[in-house]
Amino acid sequence: MSIAWECRDQADQAEIYYNQPLRTKVRRLEDENLTLKRLLRENGISWQTRSKPARISSAGRITRSSSRAPLPHIPVEIQLRILSFALTSSHPIIDPLCKLKQEHLLIKERHKSHQLAIHFLATCRAYYAEGTKFLWNNNSFVFTNPETLRNFADVPLHFRQNIKEVNLRITAKFYDDEERTHKIGRHHHPDLKKNIPLNVHRRPKENTLARRGFRTYGWYQLVDFLNAMLPPFDPSRVSHSNGPAMTPMTPLPRLLPSLEKIRMDFVNFGEDLFNNPPPQLHELASHQLGCILNELVLTGLPSDETGHRVSNELAGLLKDEGLLIDHAPTMVALKNSMRALHCDASECHYSSKVVRAMRAIYGGHHHDHTDTHAHIFGIDFPPAPADEGEPPYSYFHSCRTIWKKVPVRLDGTEERKWLLFDRMSGLPWDEVEEEATMFDIFPTSDDDDDVSEESEREMVCDNCGKIHPGAIPPAEMMEWYEDL
Repeated sequence: MSIAWECRDQADQAEIYYNQPLRTKVRRLEDENLTLKRLLRENGISWQTRSKPARISSAGRITRSSSRAPLPHIPVEIQLRILSFALTSSHPIIDPLCKLKQEHLLIKERHKSHQLAIHFLATCRAYYAEGTKFLWNNNSFVFTNPETLRNFADVPLHFRQNIKEVNLRITAKFYDDEERTHKIGRHHHPDLKKNIPLNVHRRPKENTLARRGFRTYGWYQLVDFLNAMLPPFDPSRVSHSNGPAMTPMTPLPRLLPSLEKIRMDFVNFGEDLFNNPPPQLHELASHQLGCILNELVLTGLPSDETGHRVSNELAGLLKDEGLLIDHAPTMVALKNSMRALHCDASECHYSSKVVRAMRAIYGGHHHDHTDTHAHIFGIDFPPAPADEGEPPYSYFHSCRTIWKKVPVRLDGTEERKWLLFDRMSGLPWDEVEEEATMFDIFPTSDDDDDVSEESEREMVCDNCGKIHPGAIPPAEMMEWYEDL
């Protein structure tokens, strides 16, 4: 299998640029319409159509068509509950404010309706004001391309700032200037029984120094997704030449200021198919958007060296003690649709890790190659909050371990279980204990009832001064992890 060059396709970028002025024109017409309405109101002219006078029959009676019975009164609390149910979807809303592309949807998603009574918003101003809150606060969202995420900036900030979780569906696009067939091997996922042909877009050969041959828009697409999450432009904060800025010079809020969890579904990212990611990924994940998330779920990353590198770079999005989940692919892209991939938990790759949890051991003064540069620059961010509930008792729980709630499955259920992690490596304690037993690291008493004072001193933790399992001196601990 040949490795694809990473690039942004010129034809796709030209199409995006062509469609951009259309939204600008619509926005200009809306502003003009609002200006005309304001002028009419200022001059005492109603811009609404006047209702026709009631018709009186020859007998002096008002006809049925000219009169309407008053609507029954419903308490405001019940109206709001009805409005909340009407504008809450049981399924995630895919690409809000944008036209859906069928090739980005699963087969089951094509036939599922969101069952939203969106027409409630056009009933009156009160329903519009209250219903818009329910629409953006009660639903979850899936974005299938960077433009749909960037267009989400049209939603007012006071609605966007309440969104805490999003799903990014990153589908690799492939291009070639020759008639060749490229496939993803059946080893990509246990549910695949044969190789899957890639949907490769044919491009003409150009007499330029641009990249030729087999190309892909994969890691650059990830970079564009992260770029779309940066603070959008706010014209009210622009400093004018004839006066000061309209608002104080405070940092602009990001597209989703209260974001706590991101799930990224990488689709058709086959193993040994991609080059290393561009350097912009590190700049965005570790600097521009560093330390903002409590949990990051990655599905479908290739299990080669490039995939591990991307996973490490994206870990910069997490706060200290944040949870990183790496899962096998959950879908594969076909020619005109997506196919869901299902497999048993024992067959699919699933790993979880806690990032930078070792900082608590050294009081925030220890740094290694996994630390983000934000800490080196002297900026301290609060760690991820502890999960709610009481974790189970474990003999191995100490200052060197941390409890986290991890999802049991990634099928949309909220079921979670407690799991004990090692702070130094970030791995589950069971895996660390197994490795330590192989290397004979942890001291044991070998069923002896009495332990000598010398053995006790060796088991005393240098961090908390207590005796607990895994109390390895920090110097030996770091040497061991470097060997691993």
